[in-house]
Amino acid sequence: MKLYGSPGSAAMAPMAVLEHVGAAYDWVRVDLDAGEHLQPEFLALNPKGRVPVLIDGTMTLTESAAICLHLAERFPQAGLLPAPGTLERTRTYEWLFYLSNTLQVALIDWWHPVWLTRDADAQDAVKAGAEKRIGICFELIDAKLAAASNPYCLGAHLTIVDYFLHMTARWSRYLVTPAYAYPAIKRTTDAVRVSPATRRMMEKQAIAEA
Repeated sequence: MKLYGSPGSAAMAPMAVLEHVGAAYDWVRVDLDAGEHLQPEFLALNPKGRVPVLIDGTMTLTESAAICLHLAERFPQAGLLPAPGTLERTRTYEWLFYLSNTLQVALIDWWHPVWLTRDADAQDAVKAGAEKRIGICFELIDAKLAAASNPYCLGAHLTIVDYFLHMTARWSRYLVTPAYAYPAIKRTTDAVRVSPATRRMMEKQAIAEA
């Protein structure tokens, strides 16, 4: 397998999952600042011009959440995904889709307001609006986690949802109120941060927590 991505990008969670399941893979660094994601060679892999991209045999897969789900299903022995048909499996989808469809979108708007407008004043408004949306997400996530006695999103065991939350929490580190300011989120991300898979991922991508 090959995982294409850039340090600190949406490739964080898939790489942590790869490390967790013990799969053999090559890490192919894509220099976004140099525009490598817009070059014909990369666009042939992902016409969307975004990372991450996973090559698994003859299959090319994009979207961070989809890659995490694929890897967890491909390596069920790793226990990163509850069994099909269980309530926990359904909750996995609920968590992952909220993190990717709502929180991740708001974080991308905060980091890249220029993708929405070239007007500097309008960009400030985009960032302010995005930060408000992110705060609402974190309040809801924190309340959900605080209501449980276990540190992880789905209970006592670490899953792909926790790796995804850890990734999006790190993206908030420059906000006025980052994810780590919420006690229950911090409890979960602290637990994920010390996992061997997370540590290896951070070392391979050469990134720090903040």
